[in-house]
Amino acid sequence: MNLIVRNIAQSCSEQEVRDFLKHELGHYAKNIEVVDAGKPGAYATVELDAEVPYVGEVIARQIHGKQLGGQTLEASADLFTDEPPAPQ
Repeated sequence: MNLIVRNIAQSCSEQEVRDFLKHELGHYAKNIEVVDAGKPGAYATVELDAEVPYVGEVIARQIHGKQLGGQTLEASADLFTDEPPAPQ
């Protein structure tokens, strides 16, 4: 199960995003991939170490609305695919 985190500030480096998510998610963060750090539309996918689908939703709610680099993060659990959603 993946967690998708969007609305990452352009001022945040890939390492800052990784460190933030590792801190917030602890042992649930199995693998973190940051895409297009420093650019508009940057996002991160986090492979969650959780077997039960509702755990991903609970984790997404905890991250959703937190501040990073002056931006409010948007997060959602992706239950059906390992691919990030298409940009809107």
